[in-house]
Amino acid sequence: MEIDGLVLRVTPYRDYDAMVLVINKKSSYSFLARGVRKVTSKNSFSIQPFTESHFDLLKTKDGLSLKTGVVLKAHEKVRSSYNGLLMFDFLSEVTSKFLVEKDFPKVYPSIKKIIELLETGFDHYTLAIIYLASILNASGYGWNIHSCQKCGQKDGIVALNTSSGGFICQNCFDGSNGAKLSPRLLKIIRYIFMVQPEMYDHISFEKEECLLILSLLEEFIVGTVEFNIKSLKLLQN
Repeated sequence: MEIDGLVLRVTPYRDYDAMVLVINKKSSYSFLARGVRKVTSKNSFSIQPFTESHFDLLKTKDGLSLKTGVVLKAHEKVRSSYNGLLMFDFLSEVTSKFLVEKDFPKVYPSIKKIIELLETGFDHYTLAIIYLASILNASGYGWNIHSCQKCGQKDGIVALNTSSGGFICQNCFDGSNGAKLSPRLLKIIRYIFMVQPEMYDHISFEKEECLLILSLLEEFIVGTVEFNIKSLKLLQN
C-alpha cells in the first residue's frame, strides 16, 4: 500500500519505534514505524512532523507498518524558525484536541496552505487565528457571525458574546452580555470564520489585533469545550 501525505503526529513507541499519523485530502493513516528513532534509520527523515512524504506500507495482522518512506517536502525553512516550530505544535495540538482521526482530512487543505504560507514568511499570528476559527467550524463550535444571536438582526452588530460565541446587536447588548468590540475587530472575526484556504494570504492583521482575538477564542474554548491549549500560551507571548 502506497500513500502520499503530511505527517501530523509522531508518538514514541517502545525503545526505537514510533506510531505515525499521516493525513491527506482523502483520509488519515496510522502506522507503526519500526526503528525510526535510531540515528541510523533511513526512514527517520520521512516521518518528521509536518513533513510531506511518500510511504510504502505493509498490512500486518496488527495494522499498518512502514516499509519505506521518501521525503517529498521537508519544509526545513519553517522547521528551522522558532515561530515555525510554535505553529507546528499549535496545528498538531489544536487538530488532535478538537477532531477525531477520521475527521482530520477536513482540515488538511488548511494545514497544507498554512505551511506553504509560513515558508513565505506570512504572518503567523494571522494564520493562528484563521486556523483556530477553521477548526471550530470543522468541530461544530463555529461562532454565529452572520447576525445577532438574540434577535437575528444582521445590522448594528456591536459586541461578541464569548460564552456562546455569537454576535450581539446594539439593541440587544446591555453591557454585561458580551464584549463590545470595534467595527474592525468584528470584521476580522467575521473574516476568519468565513475565509477559505486559497484566500488565507489575502490579508494579514496587526499582532495586537490577533492577540486580542486569540484571547477571545481562548476564553470561549475554556468556557465551552473546557480544555486548555498549551501551545496557545506560547503563541501569545
